[in-house]
Amino acid sequence: MSESSNDADTIAPADTPEPPAPPTVSAEQARQSVRAVAFDCYGTLLQLEERQFAAYIQDLLHDHGVDHVTGEQVWDAWLDASREMAKREGRSVDRPLEGPEPIFRPFSETWPLFFSEAFKQHSVATIPAAAAFQHLWDLLSVAPAYPEVSAVCDELRRRGYRLAIGSNADDDHLAHALERANIREGAEVELVLSSEGAKSYKPRKPFYDQLCDELKLDPAEVLYVGDSPWADVTGANNAGLPVYWVSRYPDPDREKQMRSAPTWSGPDLRGILSALPANAPH
Repeated sequence: MSESSNDADTIAPADTPEPPAPPTVSAEQARQSVRAVAFDCYGTLLQLEERQFAAYIQDLLHDHGVDHVTGEQVWDAWLDASREMAKREGRSVDRPLEGPEPIFRPFSETWPLFFSEAFKQHSVATIPAAAAFQHLWDLLSVAPAYPEVSAVCDELRRRGYRLAIGSNADDDHLAHALERANIREGAEVELVLSSEGAKSYKPRKPFYDQLCDELKLDPAEVLYVGDSPWADVTGANNAGLPVYWVSRYPDPDREKQMRSAPTWSGPDLRGILSALPANAPH
């Protein structure tokens, strides 16, 4: 899942008036500086992507015998509800990278509210918002890893790179999903930082600052790997990190969200092995 859809602060502006700026850290610089690789989770390591959410909601509607509205319509209303909350709290949907850090609310608090608003708008009276929230929560908790994840991470560790995960997620479903995928903090990865733990959502700079602080590395020493042109590529660039953009499927509209170019990109995680040197710098 692109983690750009999970909170109003992470939803990209509607238009991109200019081409993406160059990456903050060039490929040449990154090859010399990167000591750690930090991964986004959903849509990067685990197989659950933003484009699937409408289909998941459609399944929920079908299971409850609701046929007067589509999953796409409910999902659009859900996103509208998140934007409206942002406006009520004084946040800028058009310039979410700017201004003071917004009030932090975990998904367990906001998602039921967004479902409630979406169901109210479309006269869905037979599905409790809590049940809809639990439906998505369960899917997030069991998302499997992409096929190449284990081999790529094994090779990066062999080369001496430190590994971490930084995800827009609440702690409990993220921990359950990573455990099921056999990705354990303190074993396969050194650090797992959730938005709930950071009290900040990507693409905001404080999330990336805390990620680097916990690794005790400068931003240029941490390669951030993610699938979202906005939350991951633009957000990490804004915080001074080099970026590997994993673009698993073509989506021109989504790519317009990118305000700064990645250092590297590829259709899966294997391109990281070609981008980085055979041995991490000491």
